Amino acid sequence: IQQVDILNLFISTLRNVDVTKILHKVPPWFKRMRILDESIPFDPSTKVNMVCQRMRGLLIQAEERGGTLGGTPVEDGYYLLPILSTFAKESPPKLEEALAMIRENATKQRNIQSKKSPLLSEKTQSSIQYLAFLANYELLFNTSLGMYDYELTRAIARNSQMDPKVYLPLLKRLKKLPIFFAKYEVDIDLKRYESALSNLHLSFAHGESLNSIEPTEDKIFGNSFSQCLELMEKHKLHRLGLQLYHQNSEKRSQIMKSLGKHLLKQGKSQVALSVFLSVKPPDLDGAKQAARHCGDWKYFFTLSSLKSSSETDSILNYQLVHEIADEIAEGKSGVSRREALLDASRILLDYGSDVAGSIEFLTLAEMWSEGFRTATQYSRDDLAKKVTDAAVSYASSRLSEFEERNLAFENKSLRYVDVLKIRKQVLKDSGLDEGDMIQGDDNGSLFSVASTSSLFSTASTGSVESVGSVGSIASISSVISLGSQSTFTMTSELDRDKHKSKFNNIGKKKKKKKKSSKTKKRP
Repeated sequence: IQQVDILNLFISTLRNVDVTKILHKVPPWFKRMRILDESIPFDPSTKVNMVCQRMRGLLIQAEERGGTLGGTPVEDGYYLLPILSTFAKESPPKLEEALAMIRENATKQRNIQSKKSPLLSEKTQSSIQYLAFLANYELLFNTSLGMYDYELTRAIARNSQMDPKVYLPLLKRLKKLPIFFAKYEVDIDLKRYESALSNLHLSFAHGESLNSIEPTEDKIFGNSFSQCLELMEKHKLHRLGLQLYHQNSEKRSQIMKSLGKHLLKQGKSQVALSVFLSVKPPDLDGAKQAARHCGDWKYFFTLSSLKSSSETDSILNYQLVHEIADEIAEGKSGVSRREALLDASRILLDYGSDVAGSIEFLTLAEMWSEGFRTATQYSRDDLAKKVTDAAVSYASSRLSEFEERNLAFENKSLRYVDVLKIRKQVLKDSGLDEGDMIQGDDNGSLFSVASTSSLFSTASTGSVESVGSVGSIASISSVISLGSQSTFTMTSELDRDKHKSKFNNIGKKKKKKKKSSKTKKRP
């Protein structure tokens, strides 16, 4: 095909659709010839990229040979526009490769005697205009700027509607800057922060001087390690920073400390603790802060030195121990309330020597035996009496509550007996048999078995021993154990909220089956 416009039109109409199943179906006679291997799966979503890559390769080979496969001579750059179309048609578009080809083609056709830039030639400008027809100018401008080719960027900007007052000062400044620092500023403008950090590191490594350069307000100015660290913290580039400074242990330690602080701000205190401890030497202050933040009091006091050299330090340590104990008691460590109070008690006793405060937390946790043991261990009879009084008061309140529930259960049981008597009398007056009562009528019972079960749910977390001495348990057992004459039993899940009694026929069918099986005996 010699006409370039036909090639461009063909490329522009490509779609990721298998046309052999929609528009141009394969005839049966062609399938019988078995020219195509149908066992190889074909993904239509890759069709456009595949066709563009194949066509581009053939067109480039034709230009390199100086002719097509049919023998028709072809000049260098003849298929430039179709090749640009293949770059722009791919998904995602390969605009950087397309601009690189325009630059390469312009360099080949450069006139040595002309002082004019080859990118400003008529053919190059028409190629840029054609590529801009396939992709907007702003995207092309940013792509060429990301290639750090400022002459190509200027050539693209000339054909666009961009204000020269905007792009000309920008390109002028970039040309004056040192090579790697100019790339750093370009990457910042294009929000390519990883590349910006790499170029900023290279700027310092190559000793680029910025003394005669005016700083800008929207960018970090300078190429020292402090500016690199600031860029890491601003855009979360600590991983890349550790790779760039892998041979400098001192700067790696600073990056690790910065990473730990960043993790603390994000609430990842457990990970921050590991980071601070992996620094060489370990950052104990940062590790203590992370341990306190995540409620790991054991690690905190392991890293802390409570042996104070002055009275002021002793007072500060005493206050710090009580602050941490209060934080742990409030549930900062993420354990249950009882375990948190026990931990707070241990903190005050082990690190603050506060026996009274420790026993107070044990009392709140209802651990009477442990509190009494601690009080006797330190010969604090007053605290032992306080624990005993608290235990007696707690047991008394539990007993009172248990007796109230006992009385409520007895009252409901009496009401249930009355209901059964009333229903039996109603059946007798109406002349119905007990077996004629419908099972669904039992749902209207005034007595709910499920409601009485809640009477035995104790909210107490105390020990069983403190409740086991109740004298009224015998009276409750006499109410519960009604003997074999009781008609109150729970049913299975299928007959939930119902009871078996002589007033309904639940289970009668099963009994009939058993009787029928006995009668089927041979004489």
